[in-house]
Amino acid sequence: MVYNVYDGVKKGEWEMRLNSIMVYYQLAKHFEINHAQYSQQYFVGRPVFYETSVHTEGRAVIADKENILHCVNDLRGCVILCIGSRVKAWDKGNNDVIFLGEGISEKKLFNVLTEIFDVFDNWDGKLTGIVNGNIGFQEILDCCQTVLPEPAALMDGDFKYIAYSSDEGICRKFVDDMNQLPLEDVNDLTSMPGFKELEERKEAFVYTAGEVVIYKNIYHEGRYTGRLSLLIQEGQEDAKTEYEKAVFNHLARYVEQLYDQCGGFELGPQRLADLHHMLKKCLETDGADEGELLRLLWANKNLPGDIYYMLTIRENILQKGKAYNMRYLCSQMERMWPGAYCVTHDGDIAMLFNQNMFSKSTDLEFHKEMVYFLRESVLAAGCSREFTDISCIRSAYRQAEFAMEMGLRKNFTYCYHKFDDYALDFLLKYGVGNFLPEQLCSRELLTLYRYDRENETSYYKTLLTYVRLQYNAVASAKALYIHRSSFINRMERIRELIRLNLEDPEERLYLLLSFRVMEEYSSKSGEK
Repeated sequence: MVYNVYDGVKKGEWEMRLNSIMVYYQLAKHFEINHAQYSQQYFVGRPVFYETSVHTEGRAVIADKENILHCVNDLRGCVILCIGSRVKAWDKGNNDVIFLGEGISEKKLFNVLTEIFDVFDNWDGKLTGIVNGNIGFQEILDCCQTVLPEPAALMDGDFKYIAYSSDEGICRKFVDDMNQLPLEDVNDLTSMPGFKELEERKEAFVYTAGEVVIYKNIYHEGRYTGRLSLLIQEGQEDAKTEYEKAVFNHLARYVEQLYDQCGGFELGPQRLADLHHMLKKCLETDGADEGELLRLLWANKNLPGDIYYMLTIRENILQKGKAYNMRYLCSQMERMWPGAYCVTHDGDIAMLFNQNMFSKSTDLEFHKEMVYFLRESVLAAGCSREFTDISCIRSAYRQAEFAMEMGLRKNFTYCYHKFDDYALDFLLKYGVGNFLPEQLCSRELLTLYRYDRENETSYYKTLLTYVRLQYNAVASAKALYIHRSSFINRMERIRELIRLNLEDPEERLYLLLSFRVMEEYSSKSGEK
């Protein structure tokens, strides 16, 4: 990336843009201001020096007295900064303007402006990190000290404090034992004429009810959910109030983003955040510590031997113009289904689902509930085969992805695609790869195999013989050294234990391939 000395940042990097009141208020801490005309409608980037006949848009522009009269022809949406007394009868055009005191060097002005933008860029970067890391609302307020040193608070629609700046006087006066605004203050506010209508105000505003307060409403999907608040100091100048409102307007975007991701003001415990982080890492990184994921699952009340599924969820190809906040959907699904752990992955949602935890809390059938949810939300999902060994998580997610891929191709009107319906397709397309037999082979065959081991029967061998001898009952009975009637009885018992449709050519092929995979695996592992 090319570094431009006028920009002060590397091209391609994000920089926060400031409106004229933010520039004015911060400059007034360093210099005398002779005059200012600011509309606050222009948000500008880092400072540049004015150059004749160079069109400049949306920047803080330093211009000298010689150029101030005609520079507006080349500038649009800028904050013009000029050292010296105000120029009378001058049309600033579509710009804002600040005149600073005599004797200030343009070089010093440029450096101070650069420092101001650095402060706001650093603040904005911290806010981004807090939101991306799902760290917390308190941390959002705590990081505001460099740009907003006055104590601020965030409360929900029921006047419960979500976060507030540490200030002993404020806490003693405005926070009760239940971490809420005291009841008498709530009653006073709610009884004020028009107070309910304040929830519709989109920009930060000043409200007087005993105390003079700046409020900024917080919304989720257009619905009021809470607000930021800050007490205005007695005798405070208007410029400071306007500045604080501008900071609140910017800050509220990050509060709303974190709310959207979490589905509310309540963040999960740190061990849940750690689990989310490790789940994402295991899906994205070869050699990730799956043992650490298992430890975190146990810390979140999952038990050894629990049955898991992996799912991938995305927007349905049939949806028309409906866009989703995937992080919000993650938190929504976790609230709906105990045992669900969701993270964003490659633009989709990856869900690790614990069947045992879900079954303990409800009599509902998860897969049916998932279908209802997907249809209503116009989403599609792929689901893996169940597993108990957490080291199989990446293979399981690959199953879910393949089920989605093949399902949307073969049955695109369906919203829920299970790997079992496409396991033969996977085997034909990719072979065995690193999959274990229980991850890929016919479920019916695996059921029969486990039944034999638990009951010391030989139904697996009986079916294998029947398939290899091209479904000839007489030849199969002879090969097994049993009477034909005994063989028929065995086959009837096999049909009672598993669903078997030997008239289906695809099922026959799947059985043959599964037998071969299990045979190869047994020979490699030395298992009989």
